[in-house]
Amino acid sequence: MNHDADRPDIPADGVLLGYGPMVPLVVAAVGAWVLPPPWPFWAVQLGIIWGALVLAFIAGVRRGFGFGYPRASKPVEIATSIAYFTLAGLALVIGRPSGALLPLIVGYVLAALLDRRAALAGNAPAYFATLRPRQLLIGAAGLAGLWAWTVAA
Repeated sequence: MNHDADRPDIPADGVLLGYGPMVPLVVAAVGAWVLPPPWPFWAVQLGIIWGALVLAFIAGVRRGFGFGYPRASKPVEIATSIAYFTLAGLALVIGRPSGALLPLIVGYVLAALLDRRAALAGNAPAYFATLRPRQLLIGAAGLAGLWAWTVAA
């Protein structure tokens, strides 16, 4: 198993791969509010797709950790992974953008809380206790900005 699993400080690749995917969500939210039509429409649509892809990826990370780390609780990892993946999938099939963004926002906030708790319990890399709340609340803020634009438009 990777030595990073027990490491409490966030490794450099964790910073890059953690915060990097949140940037498009924040940029999409800003774009929805400041760009002229038709760009806000595209910012919202691409934000939904990107947000769902990232949440589905996070589901896989949690499940993968359960496969590779003997101390991790497999039932917890499976349940968490299914919850994240289901919320991501819902976002892709709900037709109305304001409705599609809601399961994503819930998923990002839930992952911020659950992944921190999992890290403290040994069910996720230890550095997730610090990384995930910051990382995923930035993403949730971007998604909330997109949602606010959809209800204001």
